[in-house]
Amino acid sequence: MPIHIPKEVRALLTTNPPTFTDDIVEKLVFDAFGIRAKSCLLASERDQNFRLDADDGKHYTLKISNHAEQADVVEFQNGALLHIADKDPGIPIPRVIPNLAGSFYSVVELQGRHHMVRLFSWMEGTVLYDVKAQPALLNHLGSLLARLGLALNDYDHTGSNSALLWDMKRAGNLRHLLPCIEDPALKPMIEFALARFDKIEPGLKQLRPQVIYNDMNPDNVLVDSDNCQTITGVIDFGDLVKSPLVIDVAVAAAYYLSDGRDPLSGTLPLISGYHRLRPLQPAELEMLPDLIRTRLITSLLIMSWRISEFPENREYLQRSLASSKTFLSNLNRLDDKAAIAQIRSACPEA
Repeated sequence: MPIHIPKEVRALLTTNPPTFTDDIVEKLVFDAFGIRAKSCLLASERDQNFRLDADDGKHYTLKISNHAEQADVVEFQNGALLHIADKDPGIPIPRVIPNLAGSFYSVVELQGRHHMVRLFSWMEGTVLYDVKAQPALLNHLGSLLARLGLALNDYDHTGSNSALLWDMKRAGNLRHLLPCIEDPALKPMIEFALARFDKIEPGLKQLRPQVIYNDMNPDNVLVDSDNCQTITGVIDFGDLVKSPLVIDVAVAAAYYLSDGRDPLSGTLPLISGYHRLRPLQPAELEMLPDLIRTRLITSLLIMSWRISEFPENREYLQRSLASSKTFLSNLNRLDDKAAIAQIRSACPEA
């Protein structure tokens, strides 16, 4: 059966990233931004990112978007960063830097293709993925996510509802990716989670919607290199979307589950930290277990599809598959009422 993916999404996720070299990057940075700097390529899946070390001692991040990226989406992301910086300047996020013409992105051509180029302030720190997150740090992370949501509460843009595979309100569409799951033991677990999502999907339309960050995973959180329990930055705003705000919590919670028979215990400090600053409504709390489960199958399905499209990247793409399968298996064994009660106990007065 053919796998149906929206045309614009398939183009973005199946085209190779840009191939700008250091010498081209350094010239375009000077031409567009008036900055003389040495560039260093950073890891990225569908775009090209560079660290820039400027002659004056300052550091920047340069992002060259995949040629399939839509201008409306780039403008939406830039606008969100500017909006957050205005509403809550204490949130540690990259600052988007205008070019010499005053625009927040430039368009450059390479090999007949046009790419949007953006410059951001450099964020110092070690990615949270490389350290062990203590409960106090996760509690603070939950509060920081709530602050991001509050800052974005009154922000909207025409690019806020693009066809994003990672937008969980559309998770039912991911059934088309089931043939890409190679593990026969995993398919029934994903089908069970999809059936659970089908039950809650109508209720999602009744929940509070807004633009959400949608990707608080440990690769996008920076901590102090000397004090690993202090958050220094939140990066990568490429999955921003307008969706029920509780999905923001579910996405983050899915990355900090515990192994074993009590998977929710590890992520409860994060949920509690969010709820303390921005109380979740009873209906939102009741959906959290199913939405966390939905995030896990979203990762499993999209990554498996990406492996089928780019088998040469199997090792990189498989990094999160094993843990997602374990967490999903553990969550599927939880009693629904007990799971909701556990979350409620971490969120008093809900």
